[in-house]
Amino acid sequence: MDIKNIGGEFALIARLSRLVPFDGNEVVVGIGDDAAVLKPQGMSDRYLLVTTDTLVAGSHFKTEWARPDQIGIKSAECNISDIAAMGGRPMTLFVSLVLTRDTSVEWVEEVYRGIAASCRKHGVVIAGGDTTHGSTVTISITALGTVAPDELCLRSHARAGDLLAVTGTLGASAAGLALRLKDQTVSSYLMEQHLAPRCRLDAALKLAPVVNAMIDISDGLASEVNHICNRSRVGARVYADRIPLHPDVVEAGRLLAVDPVEFALNGGEDFELLFTVSPDKQALLDQTGVNYHELGVITDASDERCLVLSEGKEIMLKGGYNHFNETDSI
Repeated sequence: MDIKNIGGEFALIARLSRLVPFDGNEVVVGIGDDAAVLKPQGMSDRYLLVTTDTLVAGSHFKTEWARPDQIGIKSAECNISDIAAMGGRPMTLFVSLVLTRDTSVEWVEEVYRGIAASCRKHGVVIAGGDTTHGSTVTISITALGTVAPDELCLRSHARAGDLLAVTGTLGASAAGLALRLKDQTVSSYLMEQHLAPRCRLDAALKLAPVVNAMIDISDGLASEVNHICNRSRVGARVYADRIPLHPDVVEAGRLLAVDPVEFALNGGEDFELLFTVSPDKQALLDQTGVNYHELGVITDASDERCLVLSEGKEIMLKGGYNHFNETDSI
């Protein structure tokens, strides 16, 4: 049976999660969120957060397009973003590399310069890892962080009536990729957002004490809204004309004759934060100083996941990037 035939990456994760043991004593949250939440013995005032991401040459980056330092930045930022989405503060990274026999020392050093630049920016230490050889260059990073229990943000924390919002514009990485694949001119903004996207740890630490659910947008807005709805057993109404798009994303849509909203819904790798907040806490949200865009509302109908178009028509909110369902590599 092919993985794509069972529903792709997330369906596979769901199947595998039923096969592994779950120790509720030290594992507060296991499979199903941006990071695992652990409560080790003797650690009473904060939870430990653990996440891991793997980037594969040809699927997550192209060495022909990206400088090695950009590849390193992207590798680090996507992991730190998962810690941020939980409301946590990152501490350490463990970096494992699979290198082909023709990989140069200079290339690896530049990848590490990119990883180190992200670590310095976010106050993170590289504490170890592994290196081996294989047929495809692969970068796998595990990140550890901590979070105060009362600031932990889970996908399952959304409540009916919550406002649904995002911290910044969406679709830039996907728009840059789409233009590059069509050999079109790509603006420096779009190319940078695709090759070396940055996480929103700065915003996450301010949002964590105020918001309910939170998730980073790594697989597209549509996918992330559905993740929150699935875990919280709620519905959502997202208004298409409220989805924030950078002017370069709008221009990319014009050049490629596609609705630019599609880049936001299905592209991913924006690493902005999607969150829900109770209406009675919106004043506190405003006081954080974080710029945000209100997209819609969480509803109590768990089967309602709709995109409301500008003319009022409602369609099912589906899509998002799914590794095993996609035919184009990045």
